[in-house]
Amino acid sequence: MHILWFTGVQLPAVTGEDLNRAGWQEGLRRALFRAYPEIKLSIASFGSEPYLPFTVENATYHNIFRQKPPENRWTRLILGWKHISYAHEELDRIYKVYDSIQPDLVFIFGTENPFGLLATRFSAPTVVSIQAVLHGLVERIFYGLSPVELIEEILSRDTIVGTGIIHRWLVLRKYLKEEKTIYSRCRFYTGRTEWDKTWLKRLNPTAAYFHIDRVLGEAYYQADWNLLQSSPNQIFTVSSNAPFKGGISLVRALAILKDRGYDDIQLRIAGINPASRVGKHINRLIEKHNLQNQVTLLGRIQPGDIVKEMQEARLFVLPSHMDNSPNSLAEAMLLGMPCIASNAGGIPSMLKNGVEGVLYNHQDINALADAIKKILADSELASSLGAQARKTAQSRHDPERIAQDTYHVYQEVLSSQ
Repeated sequence: MHILWFTGVQLPAVTGEDLNRAGWQEGLRRALFRAYPEIKLSIASFGSEPYLPFTVENATYHNIFRQKPPENRWTRLILGWKHISYAHEELDRIYKVYDSIQPDLVFIFGTENPFGLLATRFSAPTVVSIQAVLHGLVERIFYGLSPVELIEEILSRDTIVGTGIIHRWLVLRKYLKEEKTIYSRCRFYTGRTEWDKTWLKRLNPTAAYFHIDRVLGEAYYQADWNLLQSSPNQIFTVSSNAPFKGGISLVRALAILKDRGYDDIQLRIAGINPASRVGKHINRLIEKHNLQNQVTLLGRIQPGDIVKEMQEARLFVLPSHMDNSPNSLAEAMLLGMPCIASNAGGIPSMLKNGVEGVLYNHQDINALADAIKKILADSELASSLGAQARKTAQSRHDPERIAQDTYHVYQEVLSSQ
């Protein structure tokens, strides 16, 4: 069985570094290698530094050349305003890789890249692993921003020079047509939540859907959370430089708690660059509400450091206004942390409210503040939620079972041809 993976990120064998994002792809590769070493993988990803195909363990890596952003700032500005989601010549490069490999099956990670547009040209069957669904994301990309903050984004230097959230929204809107085409051209999909399953039914009612969970980073299987070793009033979250990920909303909730007299809560946020637009909005809130001694922006940190932060915190919060199956929540659950998460997207499929954690309406900042206060004040509840979350996550993210599920999907799709 020879499977060709198309992915938008380069795996560690290519970069020589740990994978900070999309780590489930490397986790799945390792799980398949352990369980089914006879499976031959070819893994193709975009890269601006060309290299010849090379093999490590069960995978041969191939480069799909993608032009670096131009160095001239005026050229970058013009391209930024054109809202190009991908270069059309990349389709030929993608097909060239496929044609040189001639796999038995094509497995595509996500619809955010143009790989799926070629499904009808591939003679091999194509399976798409649903990641984000842009149709569901684009309508919430500005969530987390106040009206004043949104106006600031529109008038910001980032917008003027063709970058930032406004142009990201315009690129996504432009790519919706391509995403719809991908869904119409592919017959087989894998997913994890009711949210992606629902979107698949909307975009391609006749497609076949298979449930496959994600393998997480190895560090999260080897660690656990302990109430007595955590700091009683410390909160941790993993966010990004996108407002809809909820970092701004979580700081607003902390400000509400401070106004209520809870001024000893510490919030540590990974993934947000203090110099980014989101970072600047958060720093403004910090100054406005005098939260300088309560909020720390950690920037991007390594998985080992994330594990340490989770172990030191009493509570994990995922305040996202849109997410399908966020790895950070899965990782916190696997460690056995008490978790609070929004009810956005596919998150309710991951966390059972009142049993494995607490869910709240993603737009209700007061409800988020109430949930934080409730869990921080009740150690018994925190321990109970964390223990059940760990039990669920250990079963859901078992690498051996996920490898088996993936292998069976490959077999079923191949046998249906």
